[in-house]
Amino acid sequence: MRSLLSGLLCVLLCASCMPVMSGEQDLDLSGQEVRLTLLHTSDIHSRLVPYDFAPLKTDTDLGIVPEAGPFGGATRMGAILKRERKKAERVLHLDSGDCFQGAPIFNLNNGQAEMSFLSRMRLDAAVIGNHEFDAGLLNFVEKTRDYATFPLMAANYHWDSPNDPGNAQALLNTVPYVIRNVQGLKVGIIGMANISSLNSLVEGGNSLQATPLEQNEAARAYVEMLRPVVDLVVAVSHLGLTEDQDLIRGYEAYYEYERAKPFLERDHDRWQLMEWSDPSLEGNPKAVVRVFIPGVSGLDAVLGGHLHVVLNPPQQLSDPSGRKVVLVHSGAFAKYVGRADLVVKVPKAEDRTLDGAEIVSHTYKAFPVDGLWCNDAMRAHYQDNFWNPGQFINAPGVREAIAQCQQQEDRETTDLLQPFLLGMDFNMQLTSIFSYAPRDVARRNTSTGGDSPLGNVAADSMRKRRAVEAEMALTNSLGIRDNLYAGVVSQESMFNVFPFENTINLMYLSGIEIQEMLDFVAERSAERGCVSQAQISGARFTMDCAQVQLNDLRIPCEPANEGKDCPQQDREDHAPWQCLQDQDGSRCYARPATDVVINGSPINPNGMYRVAVNDYIAKGGSGFSVLKRNTTRQETGISLRDSLIGYMQGFCTCDDINAGREVSKAGERCGTLVEGKWVVDDQIINFCKQAQVFEDALAKKLGDCTCGDLLSLPEDASSRCGVEGLTPETIRTECNVPQGPYTGRCYCRDALTGAQECGSVTRQLETFCENPTEMPIANATEDNRIGRRVK
Repeated sequence: MRSLLSGLLCVLLCASCMPVMSGEQDLDLSGQEVRLTLLHTSDIHSRLVPYDFAPLKTDTDLGIVPEAGPFGGATRMGAILKRERKKAERVLHLDSGDCFQGAPIFNLNNGQAEMSFLSRMRLDAAVIGNHEFDAGLLNFVEKTRDYATFPLMAANYHWDSPNDPGNAQALLNTVPYVIRNVQGLKVGIIGMANISSLNSLVEGGNSLQATPLEQNEAARAYVEMLRPVVDLVVAVSHLGLTEDQDLIRGYEAYYEYERAKPFLERDHDRWQLMEWSDPSLEGNPKAVVRVFIPGVSGLDAVLGGHLHVVLNPPQQLSDPSGRKVVLVHSGAFAKYVGRADLVVKVPKAEDRTLDGAEIVSHTYKAFPVDGLWCNDAMRAHYQDNFWNPGQFINAPGVREAIAQCQQQEDRETTDLLQPFLLGMDFNMQLTSIFSYAPRDVARRNTSTGGDSPLGNVAADSMRKRRAVEAEMALTNSLGIRDNLYAGVVSQESMFNVFPFENTINLMYLSGIEIQEMLDFVAERSAERGCVSQAQISGARFTMDCAQVQLNDLRIPCEPANEGKDCPQQDREDHAPWQCLQDQDGSRCYARPATDVVINGSPINPNGMYRVAVNDYIAKGGSGFSVLKRNTTRQETGISLRDSLIGYMQGFCTCDDINAGREVSKAGERCGTLVEGKWVVDDQIINFCKQAQVFEDALAKKLGDCTCGDLLSLPEDASSRCGVEGLTPETIRTECNVPQGPYTGRCYCRDALTGAQECGSVTRQLETFCENPTEMPIANATEDNRIGRRVK
């Protein structure tokens, strides 16, 4: 079920009926059409410092320039927000949640920087996102209380009483709604917090001291309360795109009949009973019924988040009364700032009804947050022409335009972030480099939907870690939050991959428990396009997503027949049928995880296996109830991040590969296992050869100098090196230094000369570029350890 109903009516009756009002004195806008600007941010995920990523086509279609990285950053967002505020007459800045978690600044400061930044930006209101609780409920309350000057909203949470022993006082530090008076235009703002991720948070051991309420009924109650006293009602949501649409149009759900009955029998906005799950139980209070919960009438706009998408243009949906509702989503990770301009028609006093004002038209723009954030002309120049990779950055005026935008970034935000940045440099050594990736190491499998390159190496690191040494490892795919991008792999890269402070837990699972765990992975994956929701090591299996669909049909059977009366056609490669009995009767069921192999042998149902998992799923997070029930959990205290770093530091270097060695100094095999043989692929071999050529070119001697000393083409090269006539042209000809390895932002030759596009070149990066063949190579691939069947 999407949410809980118990206590909804009494919760809403106990909510304050006095609007939380702020803003300017009343102006009489009766009979006028006025403009309201909504500045929208969402899912910032702690990306207050510009970061590198590989923009997708959807990003470039929305205006991101791939060569104008790094991307995001609070100083740019702050400058855009302040600029757009100045351009608007009536303006509100609303945030759709999840400002916490996703970058090292959160790991060190637990949200202080994010709350402080949004407060400086004069944020008017924000909804609570699910990641706001990642450091615990008490941390969220403390950061809200101490650093947020804006209200945090959740109309669909029933917080426990602050008088309860041990209560974190969330009720006293959040509100369900606010009202803003924007130069005479009264706007009611309702916060719709996340529900879909709430169960996993609770199962992970993070008690939220809150009960989630059914979203449409919670919103409906507050809309009915606010409508008589406001002109517009806006929902700021972290529910998700589908749930935002359901909020307006309604949706189907399943409830016990006795809980749904009051809503099925009321006079207005009545739920519709679609069917009884078991017709023989019709009228039974405990029977499950399928109902249609109508959409909410009276909303004017919904500003959503959680799914990290941009709706450009926004969707315009009709609520049950026919009222048009504008639905806006403005992306994530500080890549965009959204601006929605609404033309609002305010009725004359004598014509006013409970419907209030209405939005008669709207426009929307998503401002890309990259190095060209301030220069629309240069962005248009990129979009209007075809560019080969690396060509645009060298076009006339591009570097100058990026430098100009850098000078215009918000200085107030720069000053705010300075102590946080110094703290990260001192405590986290984010610029340290421990590996090199010749190509992207993807966290997702885009070809088969099974295991992924980064997932495989992460799970391998857990299984092989010293003091762990398990037979099998499993981690949830969503815990791996980013790719490793081509270039140097730094400590900061690893915080992007593993932003959560998850640790390795050891458990002893029977073969039956492992089978149940993998069945759950297959079922969860089938709900998501048969894309694997877990990554494994030391095992192989096939996700039979087609069988999941057959199981969901709940085909009746007789237990005495042991599955023989289940459909027998086309059963090749499927698990055998069973007749499973549950609370709704008997049904045909076959296990969706098939061909399970551990350590090269078929799984033994009666065997006992040493398994490494992360602490989040070990406590039942993401629905892994089979792990939550197990009592053998041992906390190792080893973080997944440190495990992966240590594992990759032992990989083969280009020196190993160029010398034809089969193993690294740490004993790790060079290459990947293909049809029983360890093979180093051609791309890595070619990279290592080129890295050696670059290294040799730097070491070439010209008199008393090396070519590496002369990359900047010094004017005094002749006297310095003791070679007459050593001009820049001569140096270029004699040295002929190639561009070298790509660092992630530029090539090593440019980095060693301090080129602008390379940004700040650290000593660690210089050391890598001077000796690239000594760095471990991040070699990972998908090897079909997780197969899938979809037909």
